[in-house]
Amino acid sequence: MIRADLRTAAGLCVPMRGTGDERPRHVGTPRVYRWRRAVFGPLACLAALLIAAAAPAFAVTISVTPTAVSVPIGGDRQLSVFADGVATSAVLWTVNGIPNGDSTVGTISATGMYNAPLQPPVGWIVTATATSTADPNASASCTIKVRNQVPWTTSLNPNPIPIGSFTLQVIGSRFVSGAQVLWNGTALATTYNSATMLTAIGNASQAGAVSITVANPGPGAVSTPLTLTVGSAATTPTLTIATTATATIAKTATSVPTMTPTRSATSTRTLTYTPIPTRTPTITKTPTVTKTPTATPTQTLSPTPTATIDPMAITYGRFLSQVSFGATAQSTAHLAQVGMSTYLDEQFAMPQSPWPPLATAQRSDAVDAFFANALSGQDQLRQRVLYALSEIIVIAMNKNTNGNEIVPWLQLLSRNAFGNYRTLLSELTLDASMGKYLDLANSVGTGGGGMGGMGGTAANENYPREVMQLFSIGLYQLNLDGTVQVDAQNVGVPTYTQTDVQQLAKALSGWTYGNVNSTPPTYGNFSYYPGPMLPVAAFHNSQAKTILGVSIPAGQTAQQDLTSAINILFNHPNVGPFLATRLIRALVTSNPSPAFISRVATVFNDNGSGVRGDMPAVVRAIIMDPEARDDAPPANFGRLRTPMQHTIAMVRALNIPIGAASNFAYLFYDMNEGILDAASVFGHYSPSYHIPKTPLFGPEFQIYSASDAINRANFSYSFLYNPWPLNPALLPYVNVAGNAAGLVNLVDTNLLFGRMSASTRTAILNAIPAMPDNNTRVLTALYLTLVSGEYQVQR
Repeated sequence: MIRADLRTAAGLCVPMRGTGDERPRHVGTPRVYRWRRAVFGPLACLAALLIAAAAPAFAVTISVTPTAVSVPIGGDRQLSVFADGVATSAVLWTVNGIPNGDSTVGTISATGMYNAPLQPPVGWIVTATATSTADPNASASCTIKVRNQVPWTTSLNPNPIPIGSFTLQVIGSRFVSGAQVLWNGTALATTYNSATMLTAIGNASQAGAVSITVANPGPGAVSTPLTLTVGSAATTPTLTIATTATATIAKTATSVPTMTPTRSATSTRTLTYTPIPTRTPTITKTPTVTKTPTATPTQTLSPTPTATIDPMAITYGRFLSQVSFGATAQSTAHLAQVGMSTYLDEQFAMPQSPWPPLATAQRSDAVDAFFANALSGQDQLRQRVLYALSEIIVIAMNKNTNGNEIVPWLQLLSRNAFGNYRTLLSELTLDASMGKYLDLANSVGTGGGGMGGMGGTAANENYPREVMQLFSIGLYQLNLDGTVQVDAQNVGVPTYTQTDVQQLAKALSGWTYGNVNSTPPTYGNFSYYPGPMLPVAAFHNSQAKTILGVSIPAGQTAQQDLTSAINILFNHPNVGPFLATRLIRALVTSNPSPAFISRVATVFNDNGSGVRGDMPAVVRAIIMDPEARDDAPPANFGRLRTPMQHTIAMVRALNIPIGAASNFAYLFYDMNEGILDAASVFGHYSPSYHIPKTPLFGPEFQIYSASDAINRANFSYSFLYNPWPLNPALLPYVNVAGNAAGLVNLVDTNLLFGRMSASTRTAILNAIPAMPDNNTRVLTALYLTLVSGEYQVQR
């Protein structure tokens, strides 16, 4: 590439000062050449000027990274541009030649954030191109494969199936029209029923295990496999039932009960049982049950059978409880296959779940997306960290009332959950949604009136106070292990004063809502949420400031002062232990040891490569810490699941389809967790709440009174019996409910990973015989387990 500069070319024609012979620049040039330079110099000068005029004034080399990427429909991906190896935003973006793209090929922002369309484009491939504003001839591109969402499969019905023709239902989510059920990779004749169910037909020719996957149309959209068992039709278990009043039934069960009745009979009928799902562990038991049907049947049960459970069940279950919203058969099988470290790697690389478009987002859309992403998003770890951050960095619908005011905050938490905490603080400060919620938008630091009549007469102190108290450094100076530093009177040493709040408010003054063109205004704007806030120079306080003992010089712009302020907060020694404590409490346990906090805070301060605030490194340090991975933790270890977490863990474990959250979200207010509507800036509960009459922290217990416990129990029960008399998803439990111990074992395995206590088991076994039929036995066993402390407390 030719590189030229008009100033350099013009410089060739400047004579040396001194004598009148206009010597050339190079003083050492021999005299014999001077006359030639005098004659040909003007010609060379003219040629250089022509060359410079023909080339750009500042020729650059542009590169885009990544150069190729796959993005799901509705998803996004950040692209970065470099000019001569230096990051730049001085480019114009096009998608397939369309400036900034459109709804058919996807859009791209001025900063390189590509948002995929909601429907795959023709040919699946689009090209995003960045062209330098300084050199229109310099450009680079990224090839983007826009694919359908990867389907999420949860269960097969029936499973097993006999040899011969079959009809198979595949239950899951993110199915689209044209999706195919694959039998060992070969497509079956498939009917699209809904986004959560497909029906396939085929013919099984031999017994064995079959891999069942679902492929949405297009490249790279194939689910992880479920295992379908094919057995001989002759071995399908049957039960012959006579019409006599008394029977003695002997059972011998492994994973499927085989029942051989002995009855005097005048007529018979044959029933076919659906065996237990493949997730059920091998159970060896030989109970004897004697039944005498009356209005209220009774059972005489043998001692509790011995269950042989996967020795890794608790290990996998505890891990998945910490990194997701609850273990499923699919996630457990995948974790067993790849291991914990690789599982985390996969989750950190997983694309973000989509959010509703701002232009049309309603309150219900925000609630539905937040709940659905937590329930079935494949980026479960990101959603779990996002949920934790939403209780640390709060915005609520009681003030930000519309969907377009709440979704940008969710998007910010999502994209920064695996980024750097400094970036999160910086973006948060300029987020228009937060600007409304904590009043930083249109905060004036110069006095004498607000922005266009919209601001106050002094810099607003609301956000400056909360960003210190709740988002970064807390109220008191901390040691690395999270313990509070105290003075000679044993009183905690404050981290900041009211003067610090006032000084920070001045540093963050002069910002207003953005606009469509991101053009810095000269006055305060009315609300606009799609983009960050913009500076108004006239209303920024440019005086010198001192925050937390660090000086900011006078004369800086609003952006420079913001950058300085964020650096001061981010580099404060409190941030590591402050954030470590809150994330550990949200993901693992409410009462981590000081050593646990210290280890995580150390990683926040330095990820091992000299980087401070690396969120993936912090999250990995929390999850893989020896205290988190101890499968026999002390009695005070764990945390109470919130109502939303309890509900999602339940329906994930039981494969219960529940529909859009907006249909029942109002009921969460009765449990003190209005979705996306925290009661205060502290969240739904105080991060420092203590369990009454104990020294133990238990933040979530603040919203778990006796009435809340009843409301939670009733809410859970409603999912079990709806539609009456039993949710069809629970049929696998009905199939074993004739054996009380077998039913309890199955419930224990699927909900508690085999760690049900003897007292809980005895209580449930004592309750089951009084139930009139298998449906109510299942309801009883599940209900009592779901309301037990063993399930509600994540251990």
